[in-house]
Amino acid sequence: MKKLLFALSFVATLFAAVALHADDTAQLAGKWSVKKANDQGEKYTQTIEVKKDKFVFELRGADDQVVLHAEGDLKFEKLGPFSSIRFVHIRAGKSATEMDDVDDEYVSVYRLDGDKWTMASNFDKDRERQKPGVDVYGRAAK
Repeated sequence: MKKLLFALSFVATLFAAVALHADDTAQLAGKWSVKKANDQGEKYTQTIEVKKDKFVFELRGADDQVVLHAEGDLKFEKLGPFSSIRFVHIRAGKSATEMDDVDDEYVSVYRLDGDKWTMASNFDKDRERQKPGVDVYGRAAK
């Protein structure tokens, strides 16, 4: 009886994880944007576009010129009560045509609330010139 309960519990957990992945993938599909300022007060915009299990990230300066372009794969995970997203197989550079492999992966805890995507980034490990922080992305206009 205990084996049956364990098996049913495992299957239910697996089903919930698959449902979470499918649901979040569908809800996150599209382009998200947040406007920020650096320590010197210079304004910039970060965008993340999600298509199934892929992402495109861009950082644009105040003049709307691309400063950083990155692409890669997404993996969704459940960490206890938290939803996390893992950015892996990343390629980045000054543009979509000038990219190199990035020997790192990023894990962020996030929360979806309608057209707001709150993401806690750079808490997974220390990175030079990248401080931990929380960003609230809004769904970008089409």
